[in-house]
Amino acid sequence: MMWIRRALGPSPVIGASMVVMTAVSVLVAFHAVPRVSQADALGLVAVLGLAGTLYAGFRLARLWPRIAGRSERALHVRSGDPREVPRLLAELDAMVGLEPVKAEIHRLVERLRVEAARREGGLPVAPASLHMVFAGPPGTGKTVVARLYGELLRALGVLERGHVIETDRSGLVAGYTGQTAIKTREVLASAHDGVLFIDEAYALAGRSPGMADPYGLEAIDTLMKEMEDHRDRLVVIVAGYPGPMQHFLRSNPGLPSRFTKSLDFPPYSADELVGIIYNMAQDDGLHISPKAAPELRAWFDWASGLPDFANARTARTVLERAREAQAVRLGPSLGQRDIDLQLIEVADIRAVLTEDAEP
Repeated sequence: MMWIRRALGPSPVIGASMVVMTAVSVLVAFHAVPRVSQADALGLVAVLGLAGTLYAGFRLARLWPRIAGRSERALHVRSGDPREVPRLLAELDAMVGLEPVKAEIHRLVERLRVEAARREGGLPVAPASLHMVFAGPPGTGKTVVARLYGELLRALGVLERGHVIETDRSGLVAGYTGQTAIKTREVLASAHDGVLFIDEAYALAGRSPGMADPYGLEAIDTLMKEMEDHRDRLVVIVAGYPGPMQHFLRSNPGLPSRFTKSLDFPPYSADELVGIIYNMAQDDGLHISPKAAPELRAWFDWASGLPDFANARTARTVLERAREAQAVRLGPSLGQRDIDLQLIEVADIRAVLTEDAEP
């Protein structure tokens, strides 16, 4: 059926009408008009008239929010599920740290709720800036917050799906001139009615102001155009280290006006990382001995100075390796009674931390 849809174009009713009119014209030209009774002819006209009226009414209903809200952003107003908002905000609030990020998301949610109430009351509404910059090092919760953000926008009726498409420079840039725009548009199309999350977006602008990347700049130009053409169906989040992200925003004069909100994701403290790894273990059906907390805290404090330290990602790596150490410890005893398969002991954690601390 997809080939029929493509043949009829973006407005299938209009396309089908054109097909019928063309067929009738051909029949008239060759004097091959079939004989029909007056009743059948009137019935056909009535059916076509009713179909056209219903289609026009449907299109008007789709456009009515724009008329009532007096705003282009009000064009695609969707039902959403406001009952999901408290649950999603509670999930956001349960994340370790990130207090400024949580506060900004809460403010934006309240803004969108108030604007929706104004629209329902027939009052003018102002478009809210939904595109964002997430500035921070790896492993600080940017992707998790982006997913919750997309779900919140869906629940509030701002986005139809609220899904998140994750990509980076390699997902947008092609190897030949002209192909980058095509590749970028395909990725953007997959994110329609949801959120496009571009990690390490600064890589599109080149390594420094004096070393521009023509392919990356082509992707940025395409991104800008698609953000404007589909502003009612697309939210874009660009993420990366704070300094390079400033260089990214300066690479195109139109970027600062598109990304007016910037959320800072600072590195986690050692205490926060201890809380994160304990939460991860609990989510995995495991329990880390409380006696391991001081050693984990000291190790995170030391490891945070390493060049490849990745905050929560590093915590996840430590937990996975601790599970391996637990498996080595418990393997020979499998089949015996009173084996605790959930407990990760201090010795399991210590085996990982000692190995990583060795030169």
